[in-house]
Amino acid sequence: MPGNSVFIERRRKLMESLPPRSLAVVPPASPKTVSADAKHIEPSRNLYYLTGISQEGTWLVMFRTEGDERNEMLFIEPFDPEYEKWVGRRLTVEEASSKSGVPVVRTDRGWRSAIESAIARHSIRNLFVDFPLSGIGGRQGTRHRLALDLRDAYTHLVHDRLSGPIHLMRMVKDRDEIRTMKRAVEITGQAFRAAAKALEPGMRECEFEAELMRVFIASGAHPAFPVIAAGGPRATCLHYSENGQVLDKGSLLLADFGATFDWYASDITRTLPVGGRFSRRQRHLMDLVIRIQSEAIRLLKPGITLGEWNAAVNDRYAAMLAAAGVIPEAKDLEKVYYHRIGHHLGLDTHDEALPDVPVQAGMVVTVEPGLYIAEEGVGIRIEDDVLVGAKRNTVLSSDIPKTPDDIERLMRSR
Repeated sequence: MPGNSVFIERRRKLMESLPPRSLAVVPPASPKTVSADAKHIEPSRNLYYLTGISQEGTWLVMFRTEGDERNEMLFIEPFDPEYEKWVGRRLTVEEASSKSGVPVVRTDRGWRSAIESAIARHSIRNLFVDFPLSGIGGRQGTRHRLALDLRDAYTHLVHDRLSGPIHLMRMVKDRDEIRTMKRAVEITGQAFRAAAKALEPGMRECEFEAELMRVFIASGAHPAFPVIAAGGPRATCLHYSENGQVLDKGSLLLADFGATFDWYASDITRTLPVGGRFSRRQRHLMDLVIRIQSEAIRLLKPGITLGEWNAAVNDRYAAMLAAAGVIPEAKDLEKVYYHRIGHHLGLDTHDEALPDVPVQAGMVVTVEPGLYIAEEGVGIRIEDDVLVGAKRNTVLSSDIPKTPDDIERLMRSR
């Protein structure tokens, strides 16, 4: 984890992006009940990005005065001996301050009074709250309800969502983030090599998944998302998750997987031959997917939006597949390829991003073309994590075998 200077600088940049006399509130994410006596705790990624703290129940309150003075307060849960017995140890005030760089840390759960006091004493005009959108008809979470409650209580203020400015910052990764993401990719590659060497006809998809998980956990990482291990015709379903079927010799296995390390995700897809050798047809289709991926990486440049990039790749892919006889005409692309070419990657697998913001150097984007031919029972996807550069992109996952020759060589080396 980086030192607290990184988090201090992020908060400074965020508050400078807001107008004077602004108050910003970053609440914690709510624990999700998973059974009668257990909860699943996922930290607010925005809160972690600004403080380095993933502890449940943490609040960040910041405000900027007319004279450009900045104030920060962090609220953490107080020491609780019963909590420590059942769940684990909580940070002390000193530890939370040292980790985050926030000078004022309180355990009195007084974030409400802090908000009220700042509004009353510092002539706050703008109130920003970080909360996820729930969509039309969606269930509003506690963070969204807080924003609505504050809007009702302070009708004279200008209210806005803080998430957009934070997401704009998160789109461009700094050196510490890139270093952490490289480690996540490295672990993912190690897991893939181990699982590929173990792959053999007759094993179940979940056995391949288990080998990935073994390496993730042994490396101090966790899966960034549920592993997709789809054999044969099941690979034409993009989000297949059963992972319970037997793998037949001569079929293909599509594996979509990634480790998360220090909350930063990787996202890789590889397609392997069950039995260790690709058929001539499988090799031909693999080569087409790898060719369009190389073209997509070339087209990914600063200044283009992801929507424009996706359209440009689709045009080239449609022409390529039509010329190869895979589809009758270019207009038939969606019959064999029905997802976008990539997405932002970072603290989330599908990292938060503003769709109309052009690509910039420092962004990390997945590049993941696929080819799904249901009539042949074939699903192929090749996915890599790419760091955008000002002049040249860097494929963070370039060391993970993906060509037919490299994958066959890896599988022979068991």
